[in-house]
Amino acid sequence: MSTGKLDMTTKTNIVATLNLNQISRKISQYLRKNPATAFILTFEALLLTAAVELIAGNVGEANAVGVYAFVALVVGVALHAISVIKGSKEVKTSP
Repeated sequence: MSTGKLDMTTKTNIVATLNLNQISRKISQYLRKNPATAFILTFEALLLTAAVELIAGNVGEANAVGVYAFVALVVGVALHAISVIKGSKEVKTSP
């Protein structure tokens, strides 16, 4: 029997959905402003994967994943350096 009141789980689900949409939008905007972040996070995930492979005894796999992790780190640091250099040039040119 319905009391005419809105079910609390429905309100909670709507709020959670809105929060997830806002969070995903903010993450997307941040990654557009800072593209290096994605590569640095990828580095961290790959490094963790390499550590797990090493613990499991798969030295060859750990080395291969470690190489990809290092490449991701180099790309991330290079992109970050480029954005810092661009930012410092923009500050100098603006009055």
